[in-house]
Amino acid sequence: METRHLIKEQPSIIIPALRAEIVEKLGYTPSYKKVWVGKQKSIECVFGNWEESYVALPKYLGALEKFNPGTIVEWCVSRSTDVDEVEFRRVFWAFAPSIKGFHYSRPMISIDGTHLYGKYKGKMLIAMRVNGNNQILPLAFAIIENESYDTWDWFLSHVKNHLVKDREGICLISDRHGGILKAVNEHGSQWYCLRHFISNFYDKFRNSELKALAYRAGSQNQIRKFNSMMEEIRKLNLRAREWLESHPLNRWTLAHDGGRRMVHYFEVRRPLGSSSQAHGDAHTPHVVVEQVALMAKASAHSLRSFNREKGILELITQRGRNVQVVNFEQKTCTCGKWEAFKYLCSHVLSACVKLSLNR
Repeated sequence: METRHLIKEQPSIIIPALRAEIVEKLGYTPSYKKVWVGKQKSIECVFGNWEESYVALPKYLGALEKFNPGTIVEWCVSRSTDVDEVEFRRVFWAFAPSIKGFHYSRPMISIDGTHLYGKYKGKMLIAMRVNGNNQILPLAFAIIENESYDTWDWFLSHVKNHLVKDREGICLISDRHGGILKAVNEHGSQWYCLRHFISNFYDKFRNSELKALAYRAGSQNQIRKFNSMMEEIRKLNLRAREWLESHPLNRWTLAHDGGRRMVHYFEVRRPLGSSSQAHGDAHTPHVVVEQVALMAKASAHSLRSFNREKGILELITQRGRNVQVVNFEQKTCTCGKWEAFKYLCSHVLSACVKLSLNR
């Protein structure tokens, strides 16, 4: 039976499914091992063997650079003085649309690594972001020999040079691998890692309640809520609060950072983005849904005062009866969400409706 067409259509097809296909077509039940061996041979016939695949990698990535102007590929190889050959070690690449798109997104990057399964072991590293429609979009990739300080530092350096560039206050989300922590903790590092900061805090004070409060303090958008968390910390341990305040607040808190933190993919999303632009859509579908929900919430807020000359309003929220201040000139709200998410919060929407302002 010819199985290559199945392998070509579904390279990851599982052995039981492949065996069931053989039984249905031939009425013969082969052993699991025979089907597995047959699948490996079919994969080699369709896609080539492991050696051929690595040999073809430079040609493939070279084609990506040529036909996708702006795409970056960086190689790391070992050279031998007595042999006219190079040995592959690592490769980094980032697609041009990802590089351009990152500068229109929140300054937040998620990084992770996954095992490569096959004849040659190794890891694939991935950097991702969340776009304006709240969807995950890959930024950069790398194939490396293993996860270590050296490889993570190499990968993050390329991410910095080719994607981040001059942007500051980048929030990095990771699984806190030792290599990552060492790389981001280097002197002069541009990365911000709240989990790493809180981990250091816990190592010093060894109190789970304090750790939870410190993390909540760092995650608050509003200064009022941040101050409340810090007061709780002071009640438990004055030295813990003093330790936190001894570090620049704009490096570990959302409330004081100015709003800075917070191939199928391209084929599907490019036409969606182009279509939205052609129709004059100002926001992504995700933001539109959010705005509808926020408008319902906005109706419950009441206006307390308005300084038309300065463009400053004070609103009272229905739930907490708290006061939020909207500044139209500076495009800020004391809730912190307008700056962080780059679209109008419920307080700004409420102010626009009450004063008949064009949003």
